[in-house]
Amino acid sequence: MCGIFAIIGNTTRSEQELAQLTCKCTEKLRHRGPDEFTTEVYGGGWAAFGFARLAINDPAHGHQPMRNDLSTVFAITNGEIYNHEEIRRDALGNRPLHSHSDCEVIIPLYEKLLGENAEQATSRTGPALVERLLLPAKTLYDMLRGVFASVLVDLERGVYVAARDPVGVRGMFVGASADGAVWIASEAKALVEHCDRVEAFKPGTLIVGVRGQERATAFTFEPWYVPRFLADDSWTPTAPANLQLLHDAFVVAVRRRLMADVPVGVFISGGLDSSLVAAVAKRYLAPDYVFHSFACGLAGSPDLAAARRVAEFLKTEHHELIFTVEEGIAALDRVIYHLETYDVTTVRASTPMYLLSKLVKQYVKVILSGEGADEVLGGYLYFHNAPSAAEFQRETVRRLRLLYTADVLRGDRSTAAHCLELRVPFLDRDYLDVAMTIDPQEKMCVPGKRMEKWIMRAAFDEHLGPARTRYLPDDILWRQKEQFSDGVGYNWIDGLKAFCESHVSDDELHNAAARFTYDPPTTKEAYYYRMIFEKHYGSYPSAQSLRSCVHKWIPLWSESTDPSGRAQRVHLANARQENHLKAPQKQERAN
Repeated sequence: MCGIFAIIGNTTRSEQELAQLTCKCTEKLRHRGPDEFTTEVYGGGWAAFGFARLAINDPAHGHQPMRNDLSTVFAITNGEIYNHEEIRRDALGNRPLHSHSDCEVIIPLYEKLLGENAEQATSRTGPALVERLLLPAKTLYDMLRGVFASVLVDLERGVYVAARDPVGVRGMFVGASADGAVWIASEAKALVEHCDRVEAFKPGTLIVGVRGQERATAFTFEPWYVPRFLADDSWTPTAPANLQLLHDAFVVAVRRRLMADVPVGVFISGGLDSSLVAAVAKRYLAPDYVFHSFACGLAGSPDLAAARRVAEFLKTEHHELIFTVEEGIAALDRVIYHLETYDVTTVRASTPMYLLSKLVKQYVKVILSGEGADEVLGGYLYFHNAPSAAEFQRETVRRLRLLYTADVLRGDRSTAAHCLELRVPFLDRDYLDVAMTIDPQEKMCVPGKRMEKWIMRAAFDEHLGPARTRYLPDDILWRQKEQFSDGVGYNWIDGLKAFCESHVSDDELHNAAARFTYDPPTTKEAYYYRMIFEKHYGSYPSAQSLRSCVHKWIPLWSESTDPSGRAQRVHLANARQENHLKAPQKQERAN
């Protein structure tokens, strides 16, 4: 996890002033990368980069910003390019580079893809130059397998390119200032003071801009990631579930994320997703590798007990954080500062992860997690109520599109706040190509026969799966979904609600629309989080555009207005019938 910052199109500040401003703004991202801190100014003050580095791959040499041999092209990237070895070999012909950093392939790929038409590109200006560069830029990022927030400036051509990974796993914001400059950063906090407009950079898109027209192109997001399941909302896949493909794609996704020159650990909540990540990773680490696992919860929480069971089965070096409701409440101010959102569900789930990350940083720099599985596979309990396969598919796509505002945001900010790099195999692009193109009928829950995420459980079941391998105990592999904010202990949400009830008056909530004219809160808990958000960000010129980036996590097809999974009917029914939809009901095979 690193922090990137850029100003492109400066026209009002001297190079010295620009350097000082870049340093000040990048400092706000220091928590993302404590190992190195660099700022540079280019092109006589046209552009400036700031980089706060968390050294993961080639720690001794992978310095950023990176540059070409002529110092005419510069790039900064917060990301992991898992196929960088293949790119070096197959696309770049093993040409010598400056380091073995995975992100260094971006500049030589850019130069290669411009190729024979470089002189023609140089001769063009304005919109014609942007049009000329769009295809090579899209091809460049389409070749990458990984996650990234990346900015490149080409001084010779007077252009810049910025891009974000397919799902938005790495944080990225773009802003514009009154002088016409474009501002880009890993987090909005580095931009809000200086921009009159700030937006989340759209996942799976890029921007190509030219010198003199920076602001005009600042928000022209061009999609480069356009799989059919995202491009065609009317499409419902019909391919049967292939457990072999699903199994193999996920194994590849996990193995890719073991790429690191520093220790790697894993979050284990005790549910299917994180436990499966841990189980697969453990199989591909060296026998003597000390694999640290981490869990958190209130005393006696269901997640702590289940995570302990997983850790014992996998023989990980396990660590637990037992926190209190009071400790969680005390962290809310810092959590919301880091999150830059007031969404109730995201705040609830982020706080335990934020507290746990402080413990994790004592042992590892890289941490694996299970985010994304519920969006891709329809694992949230409200999916039990999906009215049709087509609606089920559309909801998985909607959830996937919004991940950058919810669970992916939570994962990025909660860990980055404590100098950690989070990796999420369920959002691997090649895994998505398999999982998102399965007939949704095969993902749907069938009462008494198939529980949520049945196909993924079956793919790794020792009797149903292709590997005929026992990855996890049955009571974990077939454990019902618990949303993270529930699983850490039911008293966590109850305690939050009680605290907010006592700190927000009835009159304040009644008059919420007068105080918060945009998106007024409707509960005391939401009101309390909104007050903290406004304290940190509400006074800046770009505050309203930042509020517009907030998307509330609300379940569909639900009888409850509370987003907690515990409020869903199926959870309540299972609480009364403890063994409902457990492992013995796995008899129906998907393929």
